[in-house]
Amino acid sequence: MNYMTWRLVKLPPQDGYHMITSFIAVGDYVSRGGKNTLLLFSAKEPFVNVGVHQEVWLEVNLEFTRSRGIPVVRRDVGGGTVVITPGEHDYFIVVNRDEAPADINALYKTYLTPIVDVLRSYGLNATLRDQDIVVNGKKISGNGAMTYEKAVILTGNILLELDVDLMSKCIRVPSEKFRDKMAKDMREWLTSLKDELGYVPSRDELNAKIKEAFERDLGIKFEESQLTPEEVALWNKLAEEKARESWIYYKDLRHPDLKEERCVKISSALALCHIDYKARKLVRITAKFLNKKLDEVSISGDFFVMSPPGFIEYLEDRLRGVEPSKIDEVIDEVFNEKKPVIFGFNAEDLKNAFKKLLERPEVMEVL
Repeated sequence: MNYMTWRLVKLPPQDGYHMITSFIAVGDYVSRGGKNTLLLFSAKEPFVNVGVHQEVWLEVNLEFTRSRGIPVVRRDVGGGTVVITPGEHDYFIVVNRDEAPADINALYKTYLTPIVDVLRSYGLNATLRDQDIVVNGKKISGNGAMTYEKAVILTGNILLELDVDLMSKCIRVPSEKFRDKMAKDMREWLTSLKDELGYVPSRDELNAKIKEAFERDLGIKFEESQLTPEEVALWNKLAEEKARESWIYYKDLRHPDLKEERCVKISSALALCHIDYKARKLVRITAKFLNKKLDEVSISGDFFVMSPPGFIEYLEDRLRGVEPSKIDEVIDEVFNEKKPVIFGFNAEDLKNAFKKLLERPEVMEVL
């Protein structure tokens, strides 16, 4: 049998900025004709990892993270805010776009089945649920996907052990009482290998099992390799760029006047309104209405936009200055024009979210 050859690259622990740019450098390599690659490594220190479509001020307890020197890192992949610690084992799968399933659910099933099988090899009742892997209903692996030039990238981890106290303190919540509830909820819906097995397997053992499972399930063979000098140079350049505040806070800086978590009427002509809308994923809309028009809008959340790049920003710009009665029409136009591939919400969800927002009395009073 002729097997396709992939690269297997094992890296030492990395800081947050290098962790979230490693797969982009490899995506560039794969896009230029390089071999499909599986990266395996872990975090050197804790950091808060926000999704590309999230606003930091809404998600992160900056007072706590700054006091502890915990970096905030914005990744290029969607999804929610997570606290990355050395207590997890990370994998990054980078494949040629022409070889990957076009359907997002098939993509996750194809490349996460080996991880499910690794967990089952320990006797765990692991199953794939959307883009996450759960054991007896508790999440043990979070995953996301994106496209980069001619590559498709899937990012994920296996939780080895949990530091719920640290994780809950890094996340922004409305009150300490709520934080206590969140920590309790985390313990109820997250699990780890230590929780399930009573011990943490070695990373070498996990790497060997992951290698075996991918080769068996995908019908491939790995060659153990290192990143090329060109990849390392690009990787370091990207990590430096991701450490800049202009990137970390780009969603916040894009909408500096839309920091509001309620709906408030400011004058007879001006209102600010924020709503959270639960579609398949969370969609957060903060909008400013001025002189009976949608003056500015921020669309954020833990969804994933596979393509095209910059879709959310384009949609926000197209909605600026639109009369409320035309919002649905513009959303349909943009979705038909760009044909986005989104995991988490669709055009109807977004229109329903805006309908909910427009029904708020604070907004109705200025329209």
